[in-house]
Amino acid sequence: MAAAQINGTEIAYQQMGEGPDLVFVHGLAASRAFWFLQYAMPLSRHFRITLFDLRGHGYSGRPDSGYDAATLAEDLRALLDLLAIERCSLIGHSYGGGVAMEFAGRHPDRVERLALLDTKLNSLQPEMRMSDSPHVSPFEAEIANKTGRDWDAETQVGLRFLEDLARWKLAGGGSQARDAFTPFGEGRGATRTAKQLVDVLDNTSARSDFVKPGVNAAAIGALKMPVLLIYGEYSRCLPTLRQLQQLLPQARTEMLAQGGHFFPQTHGRATLALIESFLGLPSRRGDEGKAPDAPDVLRSQVD
Repeated sequence: MAAAQINGTEIAYQQMGEGPDLVFVHGLAASRAFWFLQYAMPLSRHFRITLFDLRGHGYSGRPDSGYDAATLAEDLRALLDLLAIERCSLIGHSYGGGVAMEFAGRHPDRVERLALLDTKLNSLQPEMRMSDSPHVSPFEAEIANKTGRDWDAETQVGLRFLEDLARWKLAGGGSQARDAFTPFGEGRGATRTAKQLVDVLDNTSARSDFVKPGVNAAAIGALKMPVLLIYGEYSRCLPTLRQLQQLLPQARTEMLAQGGHFFPQTHGRATLALIESFLGLPSRRGDEGKAPDAPDVLRSQVD
């Protein structure tokens, strides 16, 4: 692991492999470990991989402000400048996809290809409600019942679920209803990640930054690079997907059957096959739709 002072904050990063540049951006309550085993390692045979921790996550610093997608995109730009990466393919999951899209909108000439994995863009989908998906997993239902929150009235379900889950984890909560993958699963790394999220939400501007609009529809529609949109069947980000399909006619859309928000972990083989095909590598489409294959990757990499 290496670290650099980027826009006044220490940003942890690592590189592996050789070849064209491929950069991954993780989502909230995760770290670069999210990508390491299932994606960075196999793809490093073909690409130079860059992974990094967003500010406030993993081993990066936790400043008091600057958690909006625009500021995080400028962190990414400065990191790429430091590493002398002029142009790269960019892959982002969840809020990391928002950062990737923000970077592409600001610096389109620096993005070779863009892949968004279950991303909600605030400018296209200002709210996320429980009703945005007909599917509520047993684990989500358990958390919802324990908090006693009026989830039908909640306008940022994804963020609120992560927050409530983190606080429940730190209070010693245990679960009988486990999804194939949920944040803050087991072990010291899970507890550390839960503490980080709560700290960021309680002691920085992140709570308001996370819902700032970001790149607008006009800038998105002006993008010309190849785009891959991978979403889960049970996603609550589908309102974003529908607008992206209209704004980006060149985009290729893939929907993962029975996939929830964390399908990059629960459907790792299928997701990797789609990414490999998009990047021009031999396809593994025969793996698509297989049962969850590595639910413990994040836990084992963070501990």
